[in-house]
Amino acid sequence: MHALIHQLARRFALDDGRTQRLWALSGLHRRPDALATHLHRGLAVLAAMLLGAGLIFWVAANWQEQTRAFKLHLLEGAVLASAGAALLWPRGRTALLLLATLALGGLLAFVGQTYQTGADAWQLFATWAALALVWALAVRRDAFWAVWLLITGLALALWSGDALFSPLQTLLGGRSSRSLLTPVLWVAVFLLPLALPRLRLLREGAATAPLSWRLAALMALGAWCAYAVFGLLMRDQLWQYFFNGLLVLGAAALAWALRPRDFVVLGLSVLALNVVVVGGFARLLLDGARGDSAGVTLLLTLIAAVCVGTSGTWLYRLQREEGQA
Repeated sequence: MHALIHQLARRFALDDGRTQRLWALSGLHRRPDALATHLHRGLAVLAAMLLGAGLIFWVAANWQEQTRAFKLHLLEGAVLASAGAALLWPRGRTALLLLATLALGGLLAFVGQTYQTGADAWQLFATWAALALVWALAVRRDAFWAVWLLITGLALALWSGDALFSPLQTLLGGRSSRSLLTPVLWVAVFLLPLALPRLRLLREGAATAPLSWRLAALMALGAWCAYAVFGLLMRDQLWQYFFNGLLVLGAAALAWALRPRDFVVLGLSVLALNVVVVGGFARLLLDGARGDSAGVTLLLTLIAAVCVGTSGTWLYRLQREEGQA
């Protein structure tokens, strides 16, 4: 905006008075709306995240100086105290329930670590997400939904047992029983933030959930790219490459079609599409290389440069045109 005002003043040869009037119309000299509210809310959320992370790291350190009962009671007390305080203090409900969510994760991890329940790691995150869903429905904030989606995404990634967290096991064992269902579940994660306003799961009539959608897009696109690439490495699962590639293409088309566009999500989608396309070319070129690795590397580098350069130019032009409009 500063540069735009300067350009307008020069283009139309505005005098000092008219330039000052233009500056006044821009509103840059005014304090942002509800600045104190946003600062207090942001600091409260940051404090909750720091306290919750401290509890989780304390449990992970597994200190031997304290008794098992003391650790268990401390974590239980943190969950109950923060959840109870959220009922009594509505203004701090988001931060307090965020603290309760993080403390709940520490409590579940401590129980599984101490009493050896035999549960898999994904069951911990799935239980964590299921219990925290009640608080997410009560808070109905974009930031809280982002935390909940992160927990859900970790549960899904660990449950899949595919390329995202155990690529070596996938290559050696060829586990493919969940390779079709897992990408479909990631579609639900990708689309959930778009459905939050329509389901009235956001407070104050918010029309979008940008933080949740960007985080969901990052996780879903990363998973689809990983499944597609490892589908290329396994010669008997090329369908997995094409299936996940279509999902990436669909995500990019959706991000382009929505108004107003979220260029963070669109940029992530285009980047993921580049990874899938360059990976496909790499597979074709390496299969027909016949020992000419230098030529294949040069050609693949040129293809990658063209894809990334074209995508970046298109995104820049699209953002500039939308900004001018």
